[in-house]
Amino acid sequence: MDNLKKVLKKVERLEPIPSVIHKVLDLADDPDAPLKDLMDVVERDPAITANLLKTVNSAHFGLPVKVDSVKQAVAMLGLQQVVEMVLSQNLSGNLKPAQKGYGLARGDLWRQSLAVAMIARTLANEQDLMSLPAIYTAALLKDIGKVILHEFVADQLPAIQDLVKSKGMSFVEAEMEVLGMDHTTVGGMIAKQWHFSPHMTYMIENHHLTTPTARNDPATVTLYLADMIAMMVDTGIGVDRLAYHVYQDVFEQFFPDKQQIKSLMITYKSFKRQIQGLVEAG
Repeated sequence: MDNLKKVLKKVERLEPIPSVIHKVLDLADDPDAPLKDLMDVVERDPAITANLLKTVNSAHFGLPVKVDSVKQAVAMLGLQQVVEMVLSQNLSGNLKPAQKGYGLARGDLWRQSLAVAMIARTLANEQDLMSLPAIYTAALLKDIGKVILHEFVADQLPAIQDLVKSKGMSFVEAEMEVLGMDHTTVGGMIAKQWHFSPHMTYMIENHHLTTPTARNDPATVTLYLADMIAMMVDTGIGVDRLAYHVYQDVFEQFFPDKQQIKSLMITYKSFKRQIQGLVEAG
């Protein structure tokens, strides 16, 4: 109970997200919404527009002309990429600090989250899933609970790791056993505080598929697969890497050809390189 009170206080102190993010998500998710409405929402926020144009005009993109407006950015890069850039730039603040309890240095969680979000978007496109901006955002924020819980994990890490090794628990199951909560449930608390949709909250809370019914939601399964692919590549980053259950049947259902997994791992590595360029540009 004491831990829960401390967690709730820390959740309340988190840097709030700009209200414009909800408007961007709603418009980007509505196939009938005029493109102009979305661009108007972004342009009404000078800080968001300035950050977007600064990134678009960075050497990383190598565009042949200087981009001076949101409309021009959409014309040059496409609506989906511009929306993803706006979401990433304005959800990154809480993800940048170090999470020492999880063995993550400053910037590690942000970079990983961006790369997983890109893989989730790739998978969602391949599966013809709707709500791409929502899936991208949920993937970006799937580990937001670690921002709060890492201090508690640091205090109890030996006990958590012992359960993982001796009882075959996943890291998230061991967190729940030792702390009475885990980073997915804390992530759900944060998603609710930020007024995200019930489905996005569900994706964040269930991205490790600890609840069997989560396997019936294609978007949540997409987050799980993207996260697992990231763990296969970034095996040395974070104390919980590869300390999660691999549901072979889920992988076989989505990837009947194992070559698909190898291709996605290569794609993930390429995304990591792209992200480094974006980070340096910002």
